[in-house]
Amino acid sequence: MSRSGLSRLARIAFLLVSAVLALFGGACGRKGPPVPPRPALPAGVALSAKAEGRTVVLRWARPARNADGSLPAGLDHFVLLRAAEPLADSPPGEAVPLRPLDIVRAVHPDNATVEGEVYRYVDGGREPLASGVRYTYQVAAVTDRGVSGLPASAAVELRPPPPPPRGLRAEAEEGAVMLSWQAPAGEGSPVSGYHVYREDGARPGPVRITRFPVQGTRYVDLNVESERPYRYTVRAVAGEGPGVTESEAGGSVEAIPEDRTPPAPPRGLAAVRDGEGVRLQWTASSEPDLLGYRVYRRVLPDGRRLLLTPEPVSEAAYRDRPPAGRVAYAVTAVDRARRRNESAPSAEVLLTP
Repeated sequence: MSRSGLSRLARIAFLLVSAVLALFGGACGRKGPPVPPRPALPAGVALSAKAEGRTVVLRWARPARNADGSLPAGLDHFVLLRAAEPLADSPPGEAVPLRPLDIVRAVHPDNATVEGEVYRYVDGGREPLASGVRYTYQVAAVTDRGVSGLPASAAVELRPPPPPPRGLRAEAEEGAVMLSWQAPAGEGSPVSGYHVYREDGARPGPVRITRFPVQGTRYVDLNVESERPYRYTVRAVAGEGPGVTESEAGGSVEAIPEDRTPPAPPRGLAAVRDGEGVRLQWTASSEPDLLGYRVYRRVLPDGRRLLLTPEPVSEAAYRDRPPAGRVAYAVTAVDRARRRNESAPSAEVLLTP
């Protein structure tokens, strides 16, 4: 065999040995230390920003999943960043690049409020923000291992807000609260409408209850419960789109819708003599807001009806010691409303000596 043939065979043999080593060498060689799995990244948050007066309200939801779809674990805090840039139609100023703004703890934050899974943070609450500026925000979730998710961004243009409305008044009726106010006084951005906010104790902070700005200076809130206190504020709205801004709140008023519907009259009243007294019984009321019953007695033939129980009794029974002669009894039901609505009297029951 020629030298060239030997050389060719040698090359083929070398390639075969290299292939075998590549396939099995990993199992026979020395093992290195195990590589720990990469920690999962928290998913990005859904961030929104809204101008209110000279503040910006940020809202975002706690991530329900990691970026790879796995369940999140060890979420520790959120990092907030802010950049500022003067608007084109505003006086010239210096742009501020993206810088750290604040840190919000994931659990029991002291600088934000949480409703369910949604966080609410107010920028400018302590020191009002400058108007005529476009603010850009970023929020990222961070785990207890220091792993940060992808930041979410939102921007808002903070223009000079309109003056707040004046003279807010509230009138409560059953099932409704009527609000009225006066248009802002003085100079400022032209008002395009108003937003109404309500606080009822069920949610932290005032919540906007108008989907679109109210045209005019009146609003009726029909989504209320009787005997429950509500506090209202109204803000003037100027502009539209990304440049929309709201005024400061024009004061606040409290209203408590009244329950004016009385219970149904008691039924089945019966009177039975029991020694020297009389025992009254009737069918218990099923009204959910029942406070109790008032028992009345009158001496026949023409006596006036006398209230025997100024404080309503809770049981559907009562014992009385009537004067001699013919008497008649009636019972009413009273609810827990502030005005103590009283039903019409039951059918009278007569008792003869």
